[in-house]
Amino acid sequence: MGLPRFTYFQPETLSNLESLLIKHQGKAKVLAGGTDLMVQMKAGLLAPAVLVDIGNLKDLQGISNEEGKGITILAGTKIAAIEHSPLIKEKLPALVESAALIGSSQVRAMASLGGNSCNASPSAETPPILIALGTEAIVGSAGSVRKIPLENFFLAYRHVDLNPGEYLKAFFIPDQPSNAGSAYLCRMLRRAMEIDIVNVGVRLLLDKKEKCQEARIALGAVAPVPVRARKAEAVLVGKALTEKAFRQAGEAAAGESTPIDDIRASAEYRREMVEVLVRRALQQAAARIKG
Repeated sequence: MGLPRFTYFQPETLSNLESLLIKHQGKAKVLAGGTDLMVQMKAGLLAPAVLVDIGNLKDLQGISNEEGKGITILAGTKIAAIEHSPLIKEKLPALVESAALIGSSQVRAMASLGGNSCNASPSAETPPILIALGTEAIVGSAGSVRKIPLENFFLAYRHVDLNPGEYLKAFFIPDQPSNAGSAYLCRMLRRAMEIDIVNVGVRLLLDKKEKCQEARIALGAVAPVPVRARKAEAVLVGKALTEKAFRQAGEAAAGESTPIDDIRASAEYRREMVEVLVRRALQQAAARIKG
């Protein structure tokens, strides 16, 4: 199928972008990599009157680190740049693991981190680990920004917290101390270039007695939006990192999941995979803390 007719703009600065979004609010879609948007347009699912292309907008691409505070990844940064970044590999290896599973190398060269969230697919790869890491979404508009926890950015299926004239500007990931560990795991029908059946991002923080001070567990493809498994998190707090605790957390996460039956898997199978993947991801996160 061909594309519907639209007006195309390619802003060269953030102020140009903001002006265009204000002028065409309600009619415009931001085109970053297009790996999801163009497919939906060809399928007749979307027909925006205006496309604003930020794919080459330098002001929205880049990765920076402020020691002791955290890492900022601009929303237009390509997935491939994250996958191959020495800084991200050192500081956030679980994010690299999720990025490396997005599509093919050609797709990762085009797709952006912001697009992976703004598309708001329940099975998107990076949101669960970003949520587990405590990421903030930085939303821009003409002359201002607002910050929200990434888990609150997803409002409903394919719907995010962007008001008319706003755009996703960046992600801020807090500094991860040495007593913290994270991991990402997913289940697919194939081993590459496949939509996830279930995906899981976890982060553990230990106290001085090597017990769990904080746990964050985020799940994808088991609800209309990526979700925190808060009951599973509560199971771990105050406990030693044992196989029994990990198993109990996996069972709790499965119990609070609300998956559906579809062509990829049954709801029952997804719940079983949540239990298994949460347990395994917690094991990996704990192993990373121990070095």
